[in-house]
Amino acid sequence: MRYVNLKTKFSVELGSLAGSERTFYEKAVRQFRQNVDWFSFEDFLFSPGSPIYAQRRSHLEVLRDPVYLALKDMWLQLGVQQGMIARRKEVGPAHRRRVTSVTPSSSRRDARPAELLIATGVAP
Repeated sequence: MRYVNLKTKFSVELGSLAGSERTFYEKAVRQFRQNVDWFSFEDFLFSPGSPIYAQRRSHLEVLRDPVYLALKDMWLQLGVQQGMIARRKEVGPAHRRRVTSVTPSSSRRDARPAELLIATGVAP
């Protein structure tokens, strides 16, 4: 299973997700595609009870997890689409993995439907 963001070209191999982790990921994809409120999406993904923290022994282990990286990218993309954060203008070799900043934007008026390819077999 592979996650690919068509706007930023960020991709990560997710491996084979099973059980509650797959259910959680599929629900996150659905919410992303429905363009849910950015703060609600953040709470769903990163609250202390989130499945991304289960079975992890350290914070570093979470930060390196491919599922966490994909969910974080979805969260950032949704923030950009809803005008909550701004995308960096320059994306050079030093910034390939860091494509957004957390600079608040003034308006959410230009929220657009999510543009994301999930090569996972998850129905759109």
